[in-house]
Amino acid sequence: MAVDVGILSALSPMIIGCSAGGTAPGGSRVDTPAVATASGAPPMVFTRYVDQTEGAFLVMVPKGWSISGGMVRLNPLSASGGVGNATEAKIDFAIQREREGRVAIRWLPKINYAQPSPYNAMLGGNWNGMPVVAMPRPAEYLMRMLFPRLRPGAQNVQVLETQDRPDVVAALNQLPVARTMRAQGARYVATASTVRVAYTEGGIRYQELLFVALEGYQYMGAALWANPFTIVARAPDAEYASYGKVAKVVINSFALNPGWLQAEMQGQIQRSRIVEDTLRDISRIDAEIARSRSDTMSRINQDQYLTLTNQERYVNPHTGREELGSNEWKHRWQNSAGEVIYADDGNWDPNLDSNLRVSGFQRSPVRSR
Repeated sequence: MAVDVGILSALSPMIIGCSAGGTAPGGSRVDTPAVATASGAPPMVFTRYVDQTEGAFLVMVPKGWSISGGMVRLNPLSASGGVGNATEAKIDFAIQREREGRVAIRWLPKINYAQPSPYNAMLGGNWNGMPVVAMPRPAEYLMRMLFPRLRPGAQNVQVLETQDRPDVVAALNQLPVARTMRAQGARYVATASTVRVAYTEGGIRYQELLFVALEGYQYMGAALWANPFTIVARAPDAEYASYGKVAKVVINSFALNPGWLQAEMQGQIQRSRIVEDTLRDISRIDAEIARSRSDTMSRINQDQYLTLTNQERYVNPHTGREELGSNEWKHRWQNSAGEVIYADDGNWDPNLDSNLRVSGFQRSPVRSR
């Protein structure tokens, strides 16, 4: 499911309600630092970081902080269960003040999901490489699906605030992916929320802001959904307020490289065509398997019928057509008039038997099963 990854840049300035920071045109690398100061506080130096995986994006990072990840891709040849999550680049990128990540910001990868339906109910929770999960509300996604995986050691978890984001939903509805879906007759829905939680991990009390935007599609009977933009930011409880302005600078400075974006979208189109071809082949193979299974069951039923009625399928040596005959003799002979002779002696030929005085009989073989 190819999606406009430009949403990463389009939504960044909206997440925490701050004006966007400046970026270098075209995602080019700029080493000149930016300095943020506040009365009574030491300066915070930000340097521009260019994605080291694919040159896909640029972001301002506090000087001295560690960086990990970038753009990641699934190999369509080894994707588990199918290629539904292998046609597009996914961001998994983190900025941390220290190795332990007590103060950290992370962009999380987009995952495509399939809505449960009678068609995929028996597929073991995976349809063409997409987990089969009912589309939740965004706050439910954050606290039930994301947070336990993100912070498995969290204790004394407390939801401090939940905020729906109609501003983000309005922005999503104006993006090309939404307009394209609707133009093709698909049903498109978008939801977004922010949740702020407090929890204890490793003896430290944290606050963390979690944000997700969800999109749902329904087209020609197939219903899919995804989390195209997911970001989290945390700090120890005592530092959470002071690092809020740092998170705003980082998140609002995020911008995709236009050249990379154009190439990615072209690549998505090509990969989607490959996926469509693959799906057509899969459908054809599935149909052949189903047809073969049906033929096999039909043949099994016929074989059971033949066994119960002591019959066998023979080939008429004169017409080549299939005929039913008794299986209580080892051999069957037939002439062009439709007369049939059965015998157990394999060396016996009715045409040579002087007692019968017949001719034109040929052996009628059993049709192979």
